[in-house]
Amino acid sequence: MRRFVWAMEKLNGLVRWICIGASGGVFLLAMAQIVFRYLLKISAPWTEEAARYLMIWMALLAAGLAFQKGEHFNFDIVTSRLKPRAQSILGLFTNFLAFLFLLCPVIWGIPQAKLGFFTLSPGLQITMFLPYLALPVGGAIMVLNLWFHSYTLYKQMSRKEEPKER
Repeated sequence: MRRFVWAMEKLNGLVRWICIGASGGVFLLAMAQIVFRYLLKISAPWTEEAARYLMIWMALLAAGLAFQKGEHFNFDIVTSRLKPRAQSILGLFTNFLAFLFLLCPVIWGIPQAKLGFFTLSPGLQITMFLPYLALPVGGAIMVLNLWFHSYTLYKQMSRKEEPKER
């Protein structure tokens, strides 16, 4: 299990840097769009398209990071009133439901990405496989981090520790 924890730390560190780079890329592309449109009076549709695809990748990868520490959806008004053991059990149950839900984009996203292999985007002229691939990759990172968080909850529950504050 230590190797899995180490691998998840490395993967999440890489994903964080990718999200930071994508965020900077979106900013630069938006600024380029402004310069092209208003200063140079040139239409550059590729900047908007590239920013959109980067934003999709960034959102799906960052959502995976949120699952690492259980920062996904939660009804704090309900869970904060429960005992620590009940909080952990409820957390494991909601993680299981989220796991079932997240399997859908992973399983169905792969054939969807394959369908985009022979379609070109209008502005960038790249295969749509790359933007469509964000769904199964982001979903897989969410599933891995959800599993990691569930393992942490289970460990806390078995040691009878109090769940960490969010």
